[in-house]
Amino acid sequence: MKNNDAKSSAIGSAGTSARDKLLASAATLSRQQQVIADFLLNHLQEIPFLSVMEVAERTGTSEATVVRLSQRIGYDGYAQLKMALVEMLRDDISDGAAPSRGHADLDLGKDVLAAMSRLEIQNIERTLQRIDRRDFDAAAAILADADHVFTFGLGISAHLAGLASYLFTEHGVRSTALDARFTSPREQLVVLRPGDVVLGMSFPPYSQETIEVLQEARARELQTVVITDRATAPAAAFASAPLLVACDGMTFTNTTASVDVVLNALAVKVASAQQDQSMEVIGRINEILAEEGNRGSRD
Repeated sequence: MKNNDAKSSAIGSAGTSARDKLLASAATLSRQQQVIADFLLNHLQEIPFLSVMEVAERTGTSEATVVRLSQRIGYDGYAQLKMALVEMLRDDISDGAAPSRGHADLDLGKDVLAAMSRLEIQNIERTLQRIDRRDFDAAAAILADADHVFTFGLGISAHLAGLASYLFTEHGVRSTALDARFTSPREQLVVLRPGDVVLGMSFPPYSQETIEVLQEARARELQTVVITDRATAPAAAFASAPLLVACDGMTFTNTTASVDVVLNALAVKVASAQQDQSMEVIGRINEILAEEGNRGSRD
């Protein structure tokens, strides 16, 4: 859960807006940082839809330089600076100081679909660079040896947990997505047995419930595989095998293409490690689908 009070105090410390901080620091910024600052101030309406990669690309700088500028003026990173600029925009609009503009007026390369596609391709490429193949093989081995894989996540990660369970089942791995409708997801862990594995998905703002599920699984000496966005993410501390993916989006929602790639790759890797079982399952699934298809044609 987000701590709104903490976020608000970080975004607007001492009542100074992000615009004021950028202007006050302008004379002391490096040349590249000044280019970024000018871009941010001149394209405020676009900022809610631009990732750190997009800002770096549009300004001819690097992601590291964008982050350093954000930290130079008092923010943890670009994500917090972006939130501050959005908050400032909201205040301006409320005061009548800035007209609202729709997405159609935003200059996102004139083609949002192409921009989003480029961003997802970049996320996948960065994920390939981030994941150590030894970590990937270790995660696949844990899943292949599991008696039963339980997947879990909240928010968009709940969708990914369901996808993971579906993919593993289709490739011959017993798998169930833990239900988020329980009072506490940890209630479901009481039925887990030695040999079971928990696969957790955790992305900003890092739900506490997911971290608690992983923490309890580790306390019970169960193996855990965690897919998250950085090595310092809270969930990574409770991972037998962490897999780091890039999931930057144009807005505040994490994207999923890189996670989809990793999940599909894990399913195929596990299937290749237990080919006889996987082929038997796939063959039986095809029989069922054929039966269902014939039944549908009779209807």
